[in-house]
Amino acid sequence: MKFLKLALLIGLTFLFGCNSGDKNTDFDKEPMLKNIAYNLAIPAYQESSNNFEKLKQSITNFQKNQNSLNDLRSSWISASVSWAMTAPYRFGPIDNLLIENNFYYFPVDTTKIQSAIANYNQEKDFIASLGSNVQGLGAIEYVLFTNETLNDNQIEFILMLSNQLAELNQEVLTQWENNYAEEFSKNTGSDINSSISKLTNQWIEITDYIKGDEVGRPAGKTVGVEKNIYNLQAPYSQTSLAIIEAKLLALQQSFNGGEKEGVDDYLKNLDIKVSNNLPLNEKINNQINTVLARIDSQESLAKMITESSKQVDQIYLESLNLGILLKTELMGQLGLVTTFSDGDGD
Repeated sequence: MKFLKLALLIGLTFLFGCNSGDKNTDFDKEPMLKNIAYNLAIPAYQESSNNFEKLKQSITNFQKNQNSLNDLRSSWISASVSWAMTAPYRFGPIDNLLIENNFYYFPVDTTKIQSAIANYNQEKDFIASLGSNVQGLGAIEYVLFTNETLNDNQIEFILMLSNQLAELNQEVLTQWENNYAEEFSKNTGSDINSSISKLTNQWIEITDYIKGDEVGRPAGKTVGVEKNIYNLQAPYSQTSLAIIEAKLLALQQSFNGGEKEGVDDYLKNLDIKVSNNLPLNEKINNQINTVLARIDSQESLAKMITESSKQVDQIYLESLNLGILLKTELMGQLGLVTTFSDGDGD
């Protein structure tokens, strides 16, 4: 199946690539990239930075009562959703620092988290001894949403994790602000190291991750993997769909350039039409909206999976269709190479 998918993808990329390549156009990509860097990427990391600081402050000010715990849980949800909004821009600095898994790896190892809490000490190298599945937003979620009271060790443990989140996010933000945004803006080519290639491949990674890791794997749609709601992202807080929705909205905002120039305008300038003479930029927006329409962020994805809801199949299928659209028509028409490859085995 993988070889068939690969052959089909190569064939479609060749077909579209031969007809388009790096098309002659008077569209200047630098203002578009500058808009994405300065008006979307940096503000996204600023927002996640603010929310990580608020999470840290909520833990510091925590009082051992239900209202304080509810406030702390709300701070975690805000931090997780704001982190999801950075998804289109997780390349460059975050890759260079090799820290993405420190933010939100899932599923977490609950046994190791309990052990880490029991053996917690304030030595500086303690957190370095923990794997990705014992730290970050996932580990904090497990502690906050599976306990109705928090002991001192639990509080100190999640405070340590929140401090790291705030520090790492600031490192990424600082690199974007200091030089990477300018570097990104001026890298106007179309090779695999170009800014538009990194950006579009990140969109593909988002859609494949939603389809595979966030929906398919926990729903048992991945070959050799049984249905298991604890493979979900955010299973304890029941916010899996809110996080998926945030990523899709961020992807759409990134594609459209917010209120200014985006890749949608680049496609308009190239006057690319697809089936039924529909502009490609409209087809992509329509498909993102189709996936979003299948999602009710107030619902529990875990419950939907447990009850074998058809809505799970719809989210999975429409995410798959969005990924195919990006991999074939978008990348092919722009003469770009898809460098991201999923490994879900379906």
